[in-house]
Amino acid sequence: MSGPDSDDAELVLASARGDAAAFAVLVRRHIRNATILAVQLLGDQDDAEDIVQVAFTIVYERARTFDGRRPFTPWLFAIVRRLAANKRARDARRERLLGIWGGRGGVVQPSESNVHGALDAQHDEETVREALDDLSPMQRACFELVSLRGISTGEAAAMHGISESTVRQHIHRARRALRHALQASGRGANELAPIEQVDEP
Repeated sequence: MSGPDSDDAELVLASARGDAAAFAVLVRRHIRNATILAVQLLGDQDDAEDIVQVAFTIVYERARTFDGRRPFTPWLFAIVRRLAANKRARDARRERLLGIWGGRGGVVQPSESNVHGALDAQHDEETVREALDDLSPMQRACFELVSLRGISTGEAAAMHGISESTVRQHIHRARRALRHALQASGRGANELAPIEQVDEP
């Protein structure tokens, strides 16, 4: 019998046999991080939730093909990334067509990261936001996942299909860029402590 204590492979196997309860456990276990990843990729909560719903539908339909010797989350996150990439491509094509025909509209731009939880209230929020905007997309994604959302480096690595060492490298560079931006704005070393004290799991 599969249940809340079952590992992912057991739950996928049970789902392949039509066990709806096992699949529900799998969804509850991973829907938060899958949605966070989709929001990072698409910049819109509603679009992200739609993508994740489709991703779990694919998981359910293809559960019989899952290799139980491999971890589940890289498979799930790869599906999310592929669906998000397809949506971005469709949006880009629609944007080009709208431009040709004089329509208005556009691709939804990435939403601003919520910096309030990890940064001291005395920091200049505008300076931090600008510094975040200057990061590379992957630096910003890794910093947000690990330093702001408390997700482990391993899970962040699985989300984006990169190694844990690469995640840590991106976080290090992001923190350094934020530190330099705050120093340039006249902040002292003590005010930088909240950023430096966000430990990597």
